[in-house]
Amino acid sequence: MLLFESDKKQTKQKLLVRYTEFQAIVLCGYGNRLYPLTEDNNLPKALLPLANKPMLHYVLDWLERSGITDVIIISGSSGEHKIGHYIKVVYEGKLKPNLEVIKEDVGTADALRAIKDKIKNDFIVISCDLVLNLPPHQFLNLHRTRDPTFTALYYEPNKSEGVGGSGNNYKDDNSKQYVGVDTSQSRLIYVASGADLDQEFSLRMSLLWKFPRVNIHTTLQDSHLYIFKRWVIDLIAQKKVISSIREHLVPLLVKCQYQKNLLEREGIDKLAKSHENHQKTALEYSATWDEKDKEPVYCQVYIYNTGFCGRGNTVPKYCDLNRHMTKFSTESRVSPSAEVNAKTQVGSDSLVGNDTKIDERTSIKRTTIGSHCIIGKNVKISNSILMDDIIIEDNVKLDGCIVCNNAKIMEKSVLKDCEVGGGYVVVTETQAKNEQLVEFRDLS
Repeated sequence: MLLFESDKKQTKQKLLVRYTEFQAIVLCGYGNRLYPLTEDNNLPKALLPLANKPMLHYVLDWLERSGITDVIIISGSSGEHKIGHYIKVVYEGKLKPNLEVIKEDVGTADALRAIKDKIKNDFIVISCDLVLNLPPHQFLNLHRTRDPTFTALYYEPNKSEGVGGSGNNYKDDNSKQYVGVDTSQSRLIYVASGADLDQEFSLRMSLLWKFPRVNIHTTLQDSHLYIFKRWVIDLIAQKKVISSIREHLVPLLVKCQYQKNLLEREGIDKLAKSHENHQKTALEYSATWDEKDKEPVYCQVYIYNTGFCGRGNTVPKYCDLNRHMTKFSTESRVSPSAEVNAKTQVGSDSLVGNDTKIDERTSIKRTTIGSHCIIGKNVKISNSILMDDIIIEDNVKLDGCIVCNNAKIMEKSVLKDCEVGGGYVVVTETQAKNEQLVEFRDLS
């Protein structure tokens, strides 16, 4: 009798097991192009504030709205403690992401290879620095409709206002991208970087025979948001030369759509056929079944140009992203716990965080100020980002600056388009323009 009840219970538990359609992988890289913001004495890229909330907050919110429940966050060892603390203690969403720590300075595909045994289903890959207004279901439903090898999101970048940061960082992380699309099928059929091309732009005849109508775009950018079939992780595991998703994996799969020899030489046709596809099996019994659905590789693109989409992967882009998020933030412009003198002006395009104190005759315009900051008298701050626990003494002027955690700027200093590293002290009456003010570290 006891055995019978136990068997019954196990059967019931099996019936209650919920099928997971997608897993989500959030890539939290170091952020080399965000130096000195991502130094050890400040924050990992994933936790840099946008409108006083970590970048990671917006990614997890998007995934939660998508209905995804199985989320893996990949971080290097340098961000393990701070990101782990955020997930366990600070994050208030409904998701319960798992943190996987890998070695530093690896490519995006290398990062996926490091956790390949954790990936059991079709999977979403998203960068921690992506913010977008696109409702998740629109992107997911396009993928569900065609069931391709992968779906990638490309977007038209918003015009940069060009304000903020020293300008010593990369102006842009990519050269011009050439993106070829068959719009009749929302199909991605060509990707190349301008730096990789010869002086003349050309297309293979095999591509043109299969896709006679190609729209070539030069303004689109890869958002680093993808949905992949499960077998793609096996391809990455087998091909160690695939280090980057954007630079290696996506171009390889795109070419396999019209280069049969490449498809067979790399064994991709066998990989694709070896995995059971429940949706394709169902489609074969449908009146809408089409021969093209039998193609081993089908690369799909979603072009997003009707709303906001941006990445914060360089200092100028981070400033633009923060400015946008601050402008449209629904939070109180001044936190109820902040103390702002009645003779101080805080613009409607600014935010002031928790427990921050601002003295009299100070002006704050187009600026985000974090928590527990102390700002003195007659201070002028515009177009800037101040993180947490910062001290700004009297008569300081900041324009287009980023000030990291625990920094101190002493009286009568004037800084324009500068980045002040975590814990750095700017001495009295410093005059600086277009500089990175950071602590010297002896690496010997």
